Amino acid sequence: MMFPEVGVTKRHLLLYYEKVAPKLLPQLKNRPMTLERLPNGVGGPHFWQKNTPDYFPSWIPRAVLPTADGKPVRYALVNELDALLYLVDQGTVTFHPYLSTIDRLDRPDFVLFDLDPGTRGFRSAVEVALVLRAVLAERELEATVKTSGMSGLHVLVPWKGEGGYDEAREWAMHVARDAVVTTGKLATTERLKSRRHGRLYVDVVQNARGHHVVAPYSVRATPWATVSTPLDWSEVDARLDPRDFTVRSALGTRAHAGGRRAA
Repeated sequence: MMFPEVGVTKRHLLLYYEKVAPKLLPQLKNRPMTLERLPNGVGGPHFWQKNTPDYFPSWIPRAVLPTADGKPVRYALVNELDALLYLVDQGTVTFHPYLSTIDRLDRPDFVLFDLDPGTRGFRSAVEVALVLRAVLAERELEATVKTSGMSGLHVLVPWKGEGGYDEAREWAMHVARDAVVTTGKLATTERLKSRRHGRLYVDVVQNARGHHVVAPYSVRATPWATVSTPLDWSEVDARLDPRDFTVRSALGTRAHAGGRRAA
């Protein structure tokens, strides 16, 4: 039993990941992976794993990358269905890939704006996401959006600018600040919680080499087995509730909270 509150077992989790694999695997391919593992389900031990254990099968490829102090880390690459399901069977609930692939580690494929509402509530994330979309549209960029699977939203845009992570993060900060100004006192780019004063945090810090982001269609370690779900912009409105998107609703079984559509 992986999610006792909603009756989701490991079998349900395996069936879910098998179902979404055609959409998920292209988002994972050749990206160093941090695995969020809960071997005994929500409520049990909970840890993040970057270094691949020796007992994992040899047919799961590894990418060996050094840490800042030069220590090698063997990241798993989740390129095939068998690897995906093996890792889920080992207690992996959430997949956190790099923003770049192993052939271009220093250059992200996209820029992430992580909208963390904090104490303001999810409605604020919806409002800021729509402002951010408009700010990006002024730059002739088309953004995509997904639920984080937790309390916020992720807005993403392809990185086509000059340079790598440092340049992408600096550009993202300029965009985020423009959006923050437009929202009045609703949002901030302030990293320190003590200085946010209840405002939604627009986080661009994850746009850095070695950092990772929750992959679309990944399950989150919440009591409701929620899923980080890609959305149509038409769905980003006052009715949006991230708890509607769960393993159960995606499988077409009893949903925890209504469900507007399956993942």
